[in-house]
Parts: sequence; structure tokens; C-alpha cells
Amino acid sequence: MQPIKSFIIIQNRWLTRGLACLLLLIIFFVGQFITQVAVTAPYSMKDQSISALGITACENLQEPQTKQQFYVCSPLHLVMDGTFVACGVLIMLATMWAIRPLWPGKKLRKMGISLIFFGGIEEVVAGFSPLNLNPFLHSLSGGLAIAALNVGLILLGFAAIKKQPPVGWYTFGWGIVGVVGLILSGIPPYGWLGYGGWERVAGCVFPLWGIGMAMYWLRQRKDLKLIS
Repeated sequence: MQPIKSFIIIQNRWLTRGLACLLLLIIFFVGQFITQVAVTAPYSMKDQSISALGITACENLQEPQTKQQFYVCSPLHLVMDGTFVACGVLIMLATMWAIRPLWPGKKLRKMGISLIFFGGIEEVVAGFSPLNLNPFLHSLSGGLAIAALNVGLILLGFAAIKKQPPVGWYTFGWGIVGVVGLILSGIPPYGWLGYGGWERVAGCVFPLWGIGMAMYWLRQRKDLKLIS
């Protein structure tokens, strides 16, 4: 009995760390806010991307999607780039320690988990490839990260709907919001939120979902059953 008890204690510790990683995704908003407050050139959340806050020099920057030119100066660019990296790492750890052990389902579950883990990797790559230094790699990895995370949520939502309807529909709904934001951020004239606004909708979905799920799981902690 002692080895089994010890194993359960170890599992619970890793689960707690995974839930903490989900809660810590709030840094996505904190890092963005701190960086944006410090910019020394006009910055439009409607017309400019989050990535513009991470450029490493004060210069004219062309948004890859809209082709608009903006003068950008972000003294705390390291905060934004570091936020991308940190969020990617947190997503990967949360996937291994919390989402994977708790999520119901089979094939769709595996596909969703794989996409979310991949999204975390791509977010790290985007953070290490600022938009002005490597625009192609940053745009590619950032786009893949957002797409993978949101599609991953849709798949996880489908996987959970039968066994845990509230969790499934909650997750599916967030995923749909993210995909809609991603699509509209690529279709001129970008609706009433603008390119930057729709990109934020798509990019903010996973952190908001993760924080919400962590709070839900913490409230249900005594009734949680580890699946794998």
C-alpha cells in the first residue's frame, strides 16, 4: 500500500503544478500591458499586432498581414518576447501535468492534446524570433501557435462533451471564438475590431480558457479522477 500511496501523492503534486501553470497564463496579459504602457511611439491595439510590442529596435515596421507601416519603439520588448516564451513553456507543462491526466476521451483527446503541446512549442519559437529580426519565422510560428491552440480546444471540447458536457461545451465554445478571431484577422477590412483586435481575440482565448479551467478543477479537486 505504501508504494501506491506514494505514487498518488506524487501524481497530485504534478497535477497541482500543472494547474498552477494554467493560472500563471495570466502573465500573457500582464506582460502585454506592461510592455504597451512603456512604448514611446503611438500604438494602436486595433491596427497593430501584439508582436509589434516585441521588436528590438525603434524603427518603421510593416505589419506582415496588413502591409501597413508603423513607427514602433518598445523599450520593454524583452518583456513581451519573454512573455511569449514563458507562456509557451507554461502551456507545454500544463498539457503534460494537468490537461493530459484529467481530460476524457480517446482519439480526439490525443489529437487535441498534441496540437496544444505543439502550440506551446511554436509560441516559444515566436518569442525567440522577434518580428523585426525574423519576420517570416515569427509570423509562421505565431500563426501556427494560435491556430494549433484554438483547434486543439475544439477537439478537446468534442472529446469531453459526452462524459463531461459542461467542460466540453465550455472548451468547444472558447475554441470557436478563437478560430473566428483568427479567420477575421486575416480577412480585410478586418471588421469593426480591426486586424489587431481580432488577433487579440484569437490569441487571448487559450490563456483565458486555461485560467478558467484551472479554477474549475481546483474547486472540483476532491472529485477529480486521473485518466492517464
